[in-house]
Order: sequence, then structure tokens, then C-alpha cells
Amino acid sequence: MNRRDFIRSSLIAASALTAGTASAGMYGSKKNEAVNRLSNRENPTVLEKKHVPAVMAPQEVTSGEWFTVTVDVGFAAKHPSTPGHWITMIKLLLDGQEIGKTTYEKGGMSDSKAVFTIRLDRASKLEAVENCNLHGTWISDPFEVKVRS
Repeated sequence: MNRRDFIRSSLIAASALTAGTASAGMYGSKKNEAVNRLSNRENPTVLEKKHVPAVMAPQEVTSGEWFTVTVDVGFAAKHPSTPGHWITMIKLLLDGQEIGKTTYEKGGMSDSKAVFTIRLDRASKLEAVENCNLHGTWISDPFEVKVRS
């Protein structure tokens, strides 16, 4: 395969990989960056298993009481953390608005996990967004939290 054919097939493959992503600039690490989502929970790709964040929190909380939300990158398989391949940031969204963020400037030094302590006064939807230095930005499935008085 000559260089021109290699470049052409690489561009075609990259286009195919990004075709199913939605544009959601406020979630990504860069303005108007495509955000990847889980396409099929029953048959996730290897990239999805390691990159879609998992939100872990109580399904029901008491209004005004603090509780812990853990975001673990890779809902089905742990994301690696090496000097060449790591998570650069993790955000927590509450009803679509960023309420917390952690960044990792150097690879291989930190676990691909973040812990947030929050409180709610009404039922809300939590989502997590993460950015991998090699594979872009990914968003979790929504996690509904009910609030009791």
C-alpha cells in the first residue's frame, strides 16, 4: 500500500468512527468538539467499554443532605492510565450544567476516577463527561436521582 492509499483509507476510517457522534460543545474539552456516547449497551465496542464514564450515586437522597458521586471512566473495563494514554479531565453535570470538574495534566499518575460531594433539593439528572488524550470526549448515560423531603 502506498502512502496516498494509506492516508485515504485512514481518513475514511476516521470519518466512519466519528459519524455516530453528536456535537455538544458545552460538554467537550474544546468548543464544538464531538462527544461520543454509548451506541448499544447490549453490544458495546472495546472503545466504549473503556471510555464511557460510569456514574455511581444513590438512586434516592434526602433533600439538602450531602452525598457522594463517583465517576469511574470505563463502565465495563477500567481505562488505562499511562504516560501516553490517560484521562485529561472528568466533569459532573447536573441537569446539563457543569457543577464539578477535575483535570489531570500528566498521564500515568492518577486513577481514571473522580469523586464529587454534592447535595440536591429536587430530583435531578446526573451525567459525567470525560476526555481521553487519545480517544476524545465521552459522556455517560443519564443517572436519575430522586429526592425525598
